[in-house]
Amino acid sequence: MEQNSLIDRLLELTLAIQHAAAMADWQEAARLTEERTPLFMELTPEQDATAMEVINRIQAIDSAIAADAKTTQSELQVEYSSAMKKVQAASKYHQAAKF
Repeated sequence: MEQNSLIDRLLELTLAIQHAAAMADWQEAARLTEERTPLFMELTPEQDATAMEVINRIQAIDSAIAADAKTTQSELQVEYSSAMKKVQAASKYHQAAKF
């Protein structure tokens, strides 16, 4: 694939990943990431200034997505812990009610 077309496709997939992450559709974000990953291997080391700007934009978007994913993971862990405590409390209540 021609380098400019490749970089355009990488940006397109990155923006789609960003949208999926914003919608909390992590499965779609992962699928798109798997589609995008091999394309990075096709990049050549020599890129013009315009291409480097796009690549830097992709890197910035990826960093923001990673930060969002980390925040979401932390929030889910808190919610999970809270839910498990409620289940344990309900279980103890039912055990006490039997006696």
